[in-house]
Amino acid sequence: MTQSYKEISKNIIEGVGGEENIKSLTHCVTRLRFVLKDTAKVKQDMLEQMPIVMTALSTGGQYQVVIGPKVTDVYDAVMVELGNLEDNTNEPEEKKKLSDRLLATISAIFTPYINILAAAGVLKGLVILIQMMHLFGEKSLVLAVLNALASGVFTMLPIFIAITGAEKFKSNKYTAVALAAALIYPLTAADIPANVMLGSLAIPLKVYGGAVLPTIFAVYFLSIIEKWLKNIIPEVAKLVFVPTLALLITGFVTFLVIGPLANYVGVGIANVYTWLYNLSPVISGAILAGVGQFFVIFGIHWGIIPLGQINVQVLGYDTIMAMFMSAVFGQFGAVVGSIFTSRNSDERQISISASISALFGITEPALYGVNVKKKYPFVAGCIGAAVGGGITGLLGVKLYGFAPVLNIFMLGMFNGPQSKMIYEVVAVTAAFLIAAILTIIWGRRYAKHSQHSDVYVSTEVNNDTKLELHAPVTGEAVAITEVSDPVFASKMMGDGFAVKPDNGQIYAPIEGVITSVFPTKHAITLKGNNGVDVLLHMGIDTVALKGQGFDILVTENQKVTTDTQLANIDLTFLASEGKDDSIMVVFPENLNGEVNVKKGHYTVTDMVGEFNKGES
Repeated sequence: MTQSYKEISKNIIEGVGGEENIKSLTHCVTRLRFVLKDTAKVKQDMLEQMPIVMTALSTGGQYQVVIGPKVTDVYDAVMVELGNLEDNTNEPEEKKKLSDRLLATISAIFTPYINILAAAGVLKGLVILIQMMHLFGEKSLVLAVLNALASGVFTMLPIFIAITGAEKFKSNKYTAVALAAALIYPLTAADIPANVMLGSLAIPLKVYGGAVLPTIFAVYFLSIIEKWLKNIIPEVAKLVFVPTLALLITGFVTFLVIGPLANYVGVGIANVYTWLYNLSPVISGAILAGVGQFFVIFGIHWGIIPLGQINVQVLGYDTIMAMFMSAVFGQFGAVVGSIFTSRNSDERQISISASISALFGITEPALYGVNVKKKYPFVAGCIGAAVGGGITGLLGVKLYGFAPVLNIFMLGMFNGPQSKMIYEVVAVTAAFLIAAILTIIWGRRYAKHSQHSDVYVSTEVNNDTKLELHAPVTGEAVAITEVSDPVFASKMMGDGFAVKPDNGQIYAPIEGVITSVFPTKHAITLKGNNGVDVLLHMGIDTVALKGQGFDILVTENQKVTTDTQLANIDLTFLASEGKDDSIMVVFPENLNGEVNVKKGHYTVTDMVGEFNKGES
């Protein structure tokens, strides 16, 4: 990486509208998640042109900048530049929909510690594998320590929720932790009964290990009580009496009202989900796994993932994440398939790198870098995922623990009283293989049918070196003098020809090196291996679009062949903007004579024209 993280962080801050526009910032495994005051101030093009940024989007009440595996380093650098964000938190915030606020809240509460939840999930899978293989005795020190490390996080989950919940709801972090500790404490004390009676009503006390909803609602209520107490208690007494009374009031209300009600809500959610799932486990698995990665694309998967923890808390197992694992392996298979259908070494390297991330359960590099960009691998991944999800439903696969990031190291968690690990292995293997095979088949057919037309223009340059030039796109070829731009038509820019494209897939017309990519993405210059300069100009007057509608797939100084795709153009968008989409290939210099083009529609290997050398 040529830029330092300090430079990257400054550019990202500028891209989201500056420090004064940032209300809060968290990150998950691959994304920076900003809450902004005004998304209209975002410089979308600037962010998307940064090499480290895969994509940037506003969704779920947040502005998300997708970085990939290096997100933690970038987040740390951004936070160093921002310093203390609390100075900005009282500024007015743009009005958001209820659904967006809910998703933003869930994300803010869970994503800061997703890495440790994933780590605990890996350890939990390891514990189960050790038990299955009888590598250590049940009372061995190794197994005891591993089990404590794996299970402690989930039992004490209310502590984690209290910390991030306090940050989100603006309550005292330490009072919130004390409240969460009180919820967990009955589990550790043998002399505290499981239930206490309030008249004829039984109040449960030992149900809050791993509790999600009771803790969230309790911390939210705590924030309300704290604000109220700060308004009525004199300044000299606030230090002691605000936390004392806040903990006392919130504690009793939580144990008597909030905890039981929230627990019943969680039971209700789990039961409703189970009822829907049991209507047809196969169909449920196929649908949820098939569309699972759509949620990831738009960054709203955190609206569903916490339901897995609720299921584990209420039912002792979960099926949602069992199905989601097929969604992960579907896209994993698709990006692996793309390795074998890549058009050039650069594209292949991107697919290999993305497949490694997908193996560890991180699919964003595969989605944004390969599958969604090419489209057919993403569709193949969804089909494979749907088949795998249907298998999980058919075999009744269950996950005995919470695993927010799904990978092969967590397979042990699928082994339990009503499920076997081999069932999930079968499901994800099917998802992977189907997606990979479909990607390879479609990729080869796609390459065959979309191969760009060959144009041979014979020239004599650089000591009579023959130049072989290929068409940049399949379509209708015309002489450069017939294009609607007078500058090109008069050959002021040089001789050449134009193609009226059938599609938006633009390829290198010559083997050589990319010498420049215009900032507005509408033009690329190349230098052939024999020294010939070529200007590829995409559309007429498209500089006014400022890059919209153009997706550049190469960088300056990159070596290319005639099989290298340079760009994707949204022809529909160009038409909606009233732009001529003619693709012009122009020789600014180095040629003597004229390029004679035979007009007409051409496909693979058809001769479009030839260059007749004139007198020097």
